[in-house]
Parts: sequence; C-alpha cells; structure tokens
Amino acid sequence: MATSFGTGMVASAFSVAYRLPNMFRNLLAEGTLSQSFMPIFSEYESRSKEEAKVMTGSVISFLFFLLSLFIAGFLWAAPYFIPALVGGTEEYSNLIIELSFILFFLIMTASLSSIFMAISNSHENYFIPSLSPIILNLSYIFVFLALFPFTKTIMDKVVVLSFGVVAGGFLQLLLQSYFVIHKGYGPALNLNWKHPAIRKIFKLMLPAVLGGGFYQLGLLVDIFIANYIQNANPGLGAVVSLDYAQRLVQLPTGIIGVALATTILPTVLSKVKKGEHDLIPKEIGNSFVFSLFLTLPASVGLVLVGRLVLDSIYFGGRWDTIATETTILPLGFYALAIPFYSLNKIMISCYYAFQDTKTPLRVQAFTFIFSLLIAISLIESLKHGSIAFASACSSFATSIILFITIKKHNVHIPLSEVIPKIAKILIPLTFLFLWIYLLDHFFYDELLLELKKQGLSHANSSRILLAIVLSSGMLGYFVVAYYVGVEECKTIFGKFLR
Repeated sequence: MATSFGTGMVASAFSVAYRLPNMFRNLLAEGTLSQSFMPIFSEYESRSKEEAKVMTGSVISFLFFLLSLFIAGFLWAAPYFIPALVGGTEEYSNLIIELSFILFFLIMTASLSSIFMAISNSHENYFIPSLSPIILNLSYIFVFLALFPFTKTIMDKVVVLSFGVVAGGFLQLLLQSYFVIHKGYGPALNLNWKHPAIRKIFKLMLPAVLGGGFYQLGLLVDIFIANYIQNANPGLGAVVSLDYAQRLVQLPTGIIGVALATTILPTVLSKVKKGEHDLIPKEIGNSFVFSLFLTLPASVGLVLVGRLVLDSIYFGGRWDTIATETTILPLGFYALAIPFYSLNKIMISCYYAFQDTKTPLRVQAFTFIFSLLIAISLIESLKHGSIAFASACSSFATSIILFITIKKHNVHIPLSEVIPKIAKILIPLTFLFLWIYLLDHFFYDELLLELKKQGLSHANSSRILLAIVLSSGMLGYFVVAYYVGVEECKTIFGKFLR
C-alpha cells in the first residue's frame, strides 16, 4: 500500500473510503453483534440445538434485510455528506464516493460472518474464526502481486484494490459459514422476524452500539479533523499517516487484545453458568497480566525505534523520508496506548458476559468528549499528532474507569496478586528499554551508514537493523523474564517445550 500509493490524494481517498465501512463494521460486526449474540445463542442451545438453529436463522435473515436498507441509504446519501466531511477538491471527494460505493458492501459480509464466528466461539472453536483477517490480507496481497502488474494508472489500481478487498470479505463469509454448517450448527433460515431472540439481541446491542457509536463517531471526527489539517497544510499527508501508524499499533492489539477478549467472554460466561463467581476475578486478573506482559514491550519498541520500523516496512516507491517523518509523531502517541487498547477489549468483554452493555456506553460517551476536547485544543501545536495523543489519553481513561466500575458486578480484581506480577514484568521491560535505547542512540546511524556503503538500499539497511534490534531485544526480554520468574513467560515457554 505504502509503496503503491504513498501519502498523496489517492492514498488519502482510499483511507477515508475504507474507514467509513470499517467504522460500521467495527460497530456492528467485530465485537458488539457477536458478543450480544453469543449469550443468547448459548441460552437457546441449552434448550435444544433445533431451537438455536431456528433462532440463528431468524437473526441472519433479519440482519440481511436491515443491512440491505442501511447500505442503500448510504449509497443514496454519500454524494451529499462526503464532500462536506472531507473538504478538499471535487476530484478528491468524488474519488472517495466512488471507492465508498464499492467498499461499503464489507459491512454485509463482516456482519454476517460475525454471527457464524460467534457460533464457533461459543463452542470454543477459535482457529477457523481467527482465519478471517488472514483471508482479507491474502486478498490484498493477491491484488498487489497478481493484478497490479497489469494495471497501468494509479486510479485504476485503487479501484481494483477496492474490488479485491470486497472479494476477500465474501471469502471470509464463505469460510465461516461452511465451517459452522459442516460442524452441524448451521442456521435454519426463516423469515420469522418476530422471534423473541431478535428483540433480545438488539436490546443488548443497543447500549453497546451507542457506546461503540461514540468511539466510531470519534473516528468520524478524526477523519474530519485530519482532512481539515491536511487541507490547511498541503503535502502533510495527515489522513494516511494516521492510518499507517494505526496499522502498526493494530498488530500487537489485534494479536493479543482481540485474542484475549475473544477467549475471556466464553470463559466468564461458563463461570457464570456454573455459579463459580468467585473464580471470575482471578481469570480477569490473569488476562490483564498476560496482556501487559506481551503489549508493554511492543509499546516500548514502537516508541523508541518507530522510525526504524516505518522505514523497514513502508519505505520505497511512493513512500519517502517525508512520509516517515509525518507518521512518526502519531505512531509514538498511539504506541503509548497499546496496553490500554488491549485491556479495554478484555474489560468490555467481561461486562458483556454479565449482559451489561450500558456501563461501557456511559464510559465511552465520557471518553469521547474527553478525547475530542484534547484533540481540538492541541491542533495548533501537534497538528495531526493531536488526534493520536487524544486517542491515547482516552484509552487510558477508559481503562481506569472500566476497571473501577467492574465492582458493581461483585467482581473485585485481586490487586494484591496482580500488582506484584506487574512489578515483576517491569524488570525485563527495563532491560528491554535500556537495550533498545543504547542501540538506537549509539549504534543506529553508524550501522546504517556502513550498510549503505555495502550497496544496500535504505529500506533493506533498515530491515537488517530492525532484525538485530528485534531479535536481541526479544531474546533478552524473555530470558530476563524467565529467570526472574515471570509466570506468563513460563507459560509461553511451557507450551513450546511441550
């Protein structure tokens, strides 16, 4: 993406056009819908498999109808509200509209896929649902490698890419539905839209959608502010730099935060069903510590050697040094919040296990306003970095509030056990910080110059340096953690040794 489109107008247009359906996809599909559907599905399946199949069929048919109306409404309204949202030239807004018309169908495939993924997760089958993002990524890669060589102009390339992404969404849906049907959990499709489960699911979803709506509204405001900054500072590439910075942050958040949030929901649900309420706080506490053990080093690494990471991954083609410098500031702010992004996903899943979607709603409403005020107040000094800084502050505030208010469900996280574990993690983390800082401060420039003298490009030189930093830093972090007795490290190594 970076080398094909850089940070210019076409890249910004694709970024905005992709964000719009992604906002609604995240709101409806990835989290809210599946987490609201799962407890209801478990309830019906405890009665009988047939009742669960009929209920699922009713939900899917109603969801398909609802999303069809929503997509049609967007396609009608897009030419009116998108120019007002993004500003800029007519060519820029028209390109966003064209790409949005293609990409918006992702909402349908992602939302329906989430139902099938929720069914798989409720039976503690996590592997096939986890393949969904891989399929989408493979569709990207297929377009880049197989179709781009035969596509001449940059405008044609971005249209072809948009169709490739939508095709990946359909492949996701086919895989998830096939697995569920093959396992014998397939829905019995029907048009009974008065089924009581539909009302119950959407009743559970409503506060969560409103709560997530504040987050997604925040993303919409981010697009507006980023485009405003970009239009006021020609050549800055604010929209795309924020997008690329978020991509890097989504790697640890997606691997760790989403994985733990996905697995803790059925775990807590199981404990609630069995009446083992006293075991829930320990489960949550262990998830916290495990998340921090893996996300804190990611945060430290991206903050200290963010420039090296950006050059290693993106540099080349249309991505140059200016693009890296534009992205480094928001990357640093987003990286600081990596642990809190992951913790928030875990906490919200815990609230959903208690069928409490109202508390996260109230918290997200507050942090949305909090984030907006910070972003607007710092535009002049930080420019597009203000958006990332506001996001980091908001995620930190969300973590604190959710952690405190979980007590209303009689869940008291055992801090006397959690804090010593976190303190123990700080020992290998301090080693990692000092090691990366010393490498970056004293050896980076000299090594980079020496590699370039050997005829290597800037990108390849950066990749070699990044490999040295990553391999030595990770090895040192895990070795120190193992020897100081960090339980999470021993758990990971125990799995590999077995």
